[in-house]
Amino acid sequence: MILKTPGPASRGARRLAVGALAGLLLAGCLGGGGDDASGEKQAAKEDTSLPMADVHAAERADVRDGGTLRLGITSFPAQFNPVHTDGVASTAPQILEPTLGSAVRVGPDGSWTVDTDYASSVEVVDKDPLTVRVELNRRAVWQGGTPITSADMVAWVDAMQDDDFAAAPSPVYDLVDSVEPDGKFAYEVEFEEPTADWPAAVYPTLPKAYTKSVKTFNRGLVAKAPSANGPYVVTEIERRTGTITLERNPRWWGEPGRLDSIVWRIGDEDVLAQAFTAGELESAPVTPANREALAKADVRAALGSEWSHLTINGGTGALADADVRRAVMLAVDAEGIVADTSKRYGVEAVPMDSVVLLPGQVGHPAGKPVTRDLARAEKLLAKAGWRRKDGAGPALRKGKPLTLSLPVPDTRSGAVQRAEAIAEDLAEIGIRVKVTTVPGPTFFEKVVIPLDFDLTTFAWGVRPFDLADTRRLFTPIDSPMNFTGKASKAIGQAFDDAIAELDDYARARQVAEIDEVARAQASIMPLAVVPQVLAVDPTVRNYGPAALADTDWTEVGFAAKKKGD
Repeated sequence: MILKTPGPASRGARRLAVGALAGLLLAGCLGGGGDDASGEKQAAKEDTSLPMADVHAAERADVRDGGTLRLGITSFPAQFNPVHTDGVASTAPQILEPTLGSAVRVGPDGSWTVDTDYASSVEVVDKDPLTVRVELNRRAVWQGGTPITSADMVAWVDAMQDDDFAAAPSPVYDLVDSVEPDGKFAYEVEFEEPTADWPAAVYPTLPKAYTKSVKTFNRGLVAKAPSANGPYVVTEIERRTGTITLERNPRWWGEPGRLDSIVWRIGDEDVLAQAFTAGELESAPVTPANREALAKADVRAALGSEWSHLTINGGTGALADADVRRAVMLAVDAEGIVADTSKRYGVEAVPMDSVVLLPGQVGHPAGKPVTRDLARAEKLLAKAGWRRKDGAGPALRKGKPLTLSLPVPDTRSGAVQRAEAIAEDLAEIGIRVKVTTVPGPTFFEKVVIPLDFDLTTFAWGVRPFDLADTRRLFTPIDSPMNFTGKASKAIGQAFDDAIAELDDYARARQVAEIDEVARAQASIMPLAVVPQVLAVDPTVRNYGPAALADTDWTEVGFAAKKKGD
């Protein structure tokens, strides 16, 4: 599918849009991160109604050796290259997670530490220009036994910066100026300018064998998995039965995985719920659509990495007036939407109070959601020339009512119910809203990208080290990720200041500035963090929903039997 953008786009933005817009709920678009390998300096965490991760943690000694973990997932990957535009927007990254690792391991709050299975050190050795030195673990090898070396990193960055490779990497790769090998097992990554996103660009995801040619990268992994460097390897891909099997990596050099195998079973959410209740799966996703079928299951729930929002197109019409956009935001009952989200998922959701970071994420500033204020909203409408007769009926200007369109994807995501609630809220200040549904597969291509709406609502995702992607939601005006019809120097500068800040504490202040400017611009109204909920067999340990954290697959397994059991 070719996606048409509102205008010219940079190389990195264009590639990301082509892949990521097809699967917004699978590939996150936001982020933040730590500033050093030790993780000693972290911003204060906030309490949330849900934990950042719910994995039933256990010590390794309390997890038995052996067994097969059967996991449900809703779709087969379009292809198995996890950074290809088709792969990144599919389930490939999730399925391949036990098989791929990195020098940087992300914790539940988005902070990070060095994963010593892959690198002995990752550290900033110079800040002008920003230079990161990586010392590789010399025992680390790709699946075939070839060592992971500096040559892999050089080839990897070259591919990520080459238009001919259909890749959708973090935009931080556009800032990599050079990779200088220091022998076979060390290298320095130099960036053109300071960027808080740098931990996303210091380790190769694939060996140079997969980045040596465009054809190999783009088409070589359509039907097979990439070379593993993790504790498990893909041993079977069976499209007919919808199963993908992973087994222990015989060349793995670290602590061995506790499981003999992991089997991913693909099916729609209702089928997976039935399989779980029948004892054919150890885990299945819990959604509003299948929650009733899993009512008796053991549930693990965490703060999700996705957030719902109201996007306001200020490019034309009445919404070109900032006062009208602010009135819309003041009229929407965000608390009600959070409550409805909680009800649909069966766990307590939390408000999204930032357009940048999750509550509890490292660097997240203390903030408050927009408070509903109908009286102030009506005053703003009146200031813009929209008034109601005797305080009732539609808001009129020159005899014409203020009517807005609100198209949403016709999916089971909850967007339709959210849109209807927003329409009811805006009716209270005299704004008429026409809610329409659009087939999910064509929603972005036909509605969102050409900006054929006044209001819309779906979900964005959060992942660490992606502040630059968040910036693209707001600026420039022709960014393929900016669906607001607006941009400003103020919000661009606020993002630039945050991205350039390497210290978590100082960056939190810059993120607060982004949120203040974004709220004044009134283009995107964050609503609720969408919970991540899984039905998980109670005997499974160290596995479950986690907003940001990397799962340690060497620790995942089944509870060991205690003496006397």
